[in-house]
Amino acid sequence: DTEKQQMQIMDEIYKITSTERVQLLEKKLAVQLTELKSEIEEQGALQGTTNRVYSSVQTPKDIYYFRRERELALKQTLQVAESKSFVVQADIMQRELESCLRREYTPENLPLLLLQYYTERITQLAQSKYLHMLRWKRFCQHSKIMEQLYPLYKKQVGYIMQEY
Repeated sequence: DTEKQQMQIMDEIYKITSTERVQLLEKKLAVQLTELKSEIEEQGALQGTTNRVYSSVQTPKDIYYFRRERELALKQTLQVAESKSFVVQADIMQRELESCLRREYTPENLPLLLLQYYTERITQLAQSKYLHMLRWKRFCQHSKIMEQLYPLYKKQVGYIMQEY
């Protein structure tokens, strides 16, 4: 937001003006553009199309488009990065000291921390049970492996359900 304000201030201070040479070149360009447009329209009329010409060649832009493009390029060159703000090491150390002295777990934030932990843990447990069920379904395709691993599967699901 401050960057936009600075750009507006810069625009007010430095107005992009055109020299006589640039104005002359703009006039020549305008003449060339109108000639090119009329030539494109004539080509369309010769081919018998009265509607707007559709081709891979774009119709040329007007002189105001190029003037705006030049102004934008000049404004970009005028943008200068600001210097970094002055950092006082004592202020940084003071903030670190204050954060170290502050208690991490207080009676106010402990219920929220516990809620966050158990919400995440329930999600993990549900995903774990789902993955175990998917693996078991895959192992059930081979009866010999199923017979060997069924007790381990029951034990793992039991642990998950016990914690859940």
